[in-house]
Amino acid sequence: MKALQVRGLAVRYGTHAVLQGVDLELGEGEFVGLVGPSGCGKSTLLRCVAGLVSPASGSVSVFGRPVRGPDPEVGILFQDDALLPWRTSRENVALPLRFRGVDRRDSREQAEAWLRRVGLLGAADRYPGQLSGGMRKRVALAQVLAARPKLLLMDEPFASVDAIVRHFLEADVLRLVQEEGISVLLVTHDLEEAIALSDRVAVMSAGPAARVVREFAVPFGRPRDLVGVRSQPAFGVLVEAVWDALRSEVSRMGWEVPA
Repeated sequence: MKALQVRGLAVRYGTHAVLQGVDLELGEGEFVGLVGPSGCGKSTLLRCVAGLVSPASGSVSVFGRPVRGPDPEVGILFQDDALLPWRTSRENVALPLRFRGVDRRDSREQAEAWLRRVGLLGAADRYPGQLSGGMRKRVALAQVLAARPKLLLMDEPFASVDAIVRHFLEADVLRLVQEEGISVLLVTHDLEEAIALSDRVAVMSAGPAARVVREFAVPFGRPRDLVGVRSQPAFGVLVEAVWDALRSEVSRMGWEVPA
């Protein structure tokens, strides 16, 4: 069974066609990176999969079920976290568990277990305002994974942190989703990030009426060393190939793109 199937998806805002004829699939446990020109509708596609935006036509299904609204088996990690400032790290991670009826003791234990897995058990009693940007991202990651999603949607989650912190967060994500068997759809503007993390990279066309126009298989297995794969010749070749596909789409927008 596919973790995600998108067929002929179209999204319109009034007369403006944002997406048109989008086809995309994810296998169970697969990690797919989605790249495309700025403003082409990548985040809109993600919100359709999450059940937050209704399509004008086409279909979206998650594990064989049509998407008609938010699904408890789908987790979302946005660029801006949703941590409540008046709750501690432990309480924030436990919150989705409490919403699902898990009792206070069990939700506390599970929250602490997830904080331990992201290396932040020592910050369990700190509030978001007492955490660095990278620590907040780790708490947000623990929060979304504590709900045990089978599909994780990520929309530029690490764009606001520096390169060193970003590397460790990427490694955390790759390790945890592999351990849990979670399928991932990642939206990013960073081609190297998409290739380093993903099993496959999908390229969207320029808008309006954007769609998926190219897909590239990533020839690196998992688990993988994120520094090591970037040093391999095949990595540079793939970056160039994806960039060539993306450059042709950006050129369609009337921009002059250097070779």
